[in-house]
Amino acid sequence: MNRWVICAVLSVVVLEVAGNGTVIGASDGGPLNADKIGSGGSMSMRPAGDSSRGEGLYNASCIVCHGPQAAGGIGPRLAGNPVLSNEPAFWKVVYEGRHVMPPLKGAITEQQMADIQAWLKTLR
Repeated sequence: MNRWVICAVLSVVVLEVAGNGTVIGASDGGPLNADKIGSGGSMSMRPAGDSSRGEGLYNASCIVCHGPQAAGGIGPRLAGNPVLSNEPAFWKVVYEGRHVMPPLKGAITEQQMADIQAWLKTLR
């Protein structure tokens, strides 16, 4: 079930390229990156992703829908997809879900998702 949930979330991320939702703040430790100024004027923070961990996490969960090297399959191609650089859209879909993709908030840590995102960004 966890593999399906992660796969579904990443599928919707591709569809949310123009996202304009709120960004949920980081909370699970590790290095942090500022990614958006919140409504209160403060910076929301995200863990820094580690692509070497991300590849293993992707292969354990996301490969089922998005295929080897994120080339696509049941889910859309994520390799080279511009949504990976659209922080608000990416994190909104990951945590809130969209269409058939369920929300992953509580099912995956921010660090794990940041690691997967970091690895996906290395692909073309």
